[in-house]
Amino acid sequence: MKRYPYLAQSLAVITLLGSLSLLGCMVGPDYKKPELAAPQSWQASTVSQAGNEQLWWQQFNDPILNHLLKKTVLGNLDLKTAQARIIEARSLHASATAALFPSGDLMAGANRQGNQIGFPGGSSSIAQQVKQPFNVFKAGFDVSWELDLFGGHRRSAEAAKAEFEAANVTFDDILISTLAEIAKTYIEIRQYQSQLAIAQQIVNTDNKTQTLTQQRVAVGSNAGIDVIRSEVQLEHDDSQLAYFKNILAQAEFRMDVLLGENPGLSHTLVKTVAAIPSADKALILASPAVVMSHRPDIRHAERMLAAATAQQGVATAKFYPDISLTGFIGLFNTNAGNFLNVSSKSWTMGGNVLWPILSYGTLSANLHAADAKQQAAMTQYQQAMISAFSDVERSLTAYSEQEKLWQSLEKSSKANNHVVQIAHERYEVGISSLLEVLDAQRSLYSTQNQVTIAKAQTSINLISVYKSLGGSWQLK
Repeated sequence: MKRYPYLAQSLAVITLLGSLSLLGCMVGPDYKKPELAAPQSWQASTVSQAGNEQLWWQQFNDPILNHLLKKTVLGNLDLKTAQARIIEARSLHASATAALFPSGDLMAGANRQGNQIGFPGGSSSIAQQVKQPFNVFKAGFDVSWELDLFGGHRRSAEAAKAEFEAANVTFDDILISTLAEIAKTYIEIRQYQSQLAIAQQIVNTDNKTQTLTQQRVAVGSNAGIDVIRSEVQLEHDDSQLAYFKNILAQAEFRMDVLLGENPGLSHTLVKTVAAIPSADKALILASPAVVMSHRPDIRHAERMLAAATAQQGVATAKFYPDISLTGFIGLFNTNAGNFLNVSSKSWTMGGNVLWPILSYGTLSANLHAADAKQQAAMTQYQQAMISAFSDVERSLTAYSEQEKLWQSLEKSSKANNHVVQIAHERYEVGISSLLEVLDAQRSLYSTQNQVTIAKAQTSINLISVYKSLGGSWQLK
C-alpha cells in the first residue's frame, strides 16, 4: 500500500464506515410480541391439560385412513404450492439480508468518443487534438456499498424474516386443514357406504312386503290398495340407492382432488366396505395458552404484525440520508496495444450522500401508511385470537353434544333390535303376522341409519376439535 497511500487511507475510511453501518442505530420501533389475555380454561369442558398429538388420526385405528393421510402430505397440490411460497419468502429474506453488504461486478467495456469543445481560435493544434476521436478501454471490478447507518436495510431484512416465518406458518395451516378435510371425507365415504347397505336392506324388506301383500290379495284377505302402497314405498326406497351411490361417488372424487390424483384412485382404496372409524379414548384438552402457541392463524397474524412493525422502521429511515461508497480497481487505457501493461492499472474511490430534504410530504404519508398497516395488523392479531378461542369452544360443544346424541341413538337402536327379535318370536309361534316383522325391521333400519349419521358426525366433530386446537391435543 506504500505505492498507493490514498488507497490505504480510503480503505481505512470504508472499513470504519462499514463498521458504523453495522453498529449504527436502528430507527423505528423495536418489535415486542404483545401480551394478550387468554382465558384460563374452556367453557365447554372442565378438563384441561396441555397435549401435543400431531398424529391424531392414528387414534381412529384405521390403516386405510393412515395411508390416505400419509399420501396426502406427498401429493396434495395446495401443500406443494405452499412449499413453493416458502422458498420464495426465504429467497426474499436472503435478498434483503444481502443488501446489508457490499455488492460488486466484474466489468469490461470499450468505446470510442469525441469531445466537440469550442476554443477561441479553433484552428489551434490543441483544439484539433481535443476534438480528435479516441478510444477508451476499461476492465476490472466495480464495487458499491450503501451504508445502513440508520437501520433501514436491517429493518427491511427484519420484515422479510417475519414474512418468511409467516409463510412457514401458512404451510402448517394448509397442512392441518388438508389432513382434517381428508379425514372428514374418508368418514363421509364410510358413512355413505353404511347408509347404502342399510338402504339395500330396506329395499329387500320392501320386496318381501310387496310379495306378501300380493299373496294376501290373491287369497282375498287384503285390499288391492295395499299392493299399490307397497309398490310406491318400494319405488321410493329404491330411489335412495341411486342417491347414496351418487353422493358416495362424489365423495370419492373429492378425495382424489385432495390427494392430488386423477379420478378413480380413491375408489380402489376404499371400495372394500369398512366400519365408520371412531376414537374410543377420552379427549384431553390443551390449555388456551397452548392453543395460542399452536394455532397457525394466530402465529401467522403475530408474524405479520412483526413484519408490519419492521416496515415502520423502513419508512422512518427514509427521512435520513443515504450514504453509499463506490470503487473501481482494474485497467484503463486509450490504447488497445498497451491495455495489459502495468501503466494501465487504475483505481477510483468515491462516496455519495442522498438526502431527500424536499420530499417530506411523501415520506410523511408513507410513514402514516406504515403506521396504519401496523395498527391493522395488531387488530387482526387480536381478532385471530378471539376467533380461535371461539372456534375451540364451538367445536368442543358440537363434539360433546353430538357424542351424547350418538349414544342415545345407540340405545334406541338396541331397543328396536330387541323389538325385531320379539316380532320374530311371535311370528314363529303364530301370534303375529310376517307384515309386523317386516314393519319392525323397517323401524330398526331407520334407527340404524340415524345411528350411522350420528356416529360419522361425532368423528367429524372430533376432527374439528383437532383442527380448532391447531394439532395440540391427545387422547388418554
